[in-house]
Amino acid sequence: MTSESKLVVELWDYFRDLLPARHRAEAALHVLRLFEEYGIEIKKSDIEGEDDYLDDALNTLHDDHEHDHDDYNGYNDRD
Repeated sequence: MTSESKLVVELWDYFRDLLPARHRAEAALHVLRLFEEYGIEIKKSDIEGEDDYLDDALNTLHDDHEHDHDDYNGYNDRD
């Protein structure tokens, strides 16, 4: 596991239990997006299976990236 991935898991383990259950899914996604925004690479294979909320957030991010890529491929720059 990379140090970046380990940091995500350890931070999430600490904060997850402080959050009400109804906010955990949204918070996990927000945490992963923040790390990504700041250029911290999180390997899916490193943290997959560590926590259900993180797994769901990883899948959402993966789906978001696929849609972003699909949108770009559909772009037509002809005049």
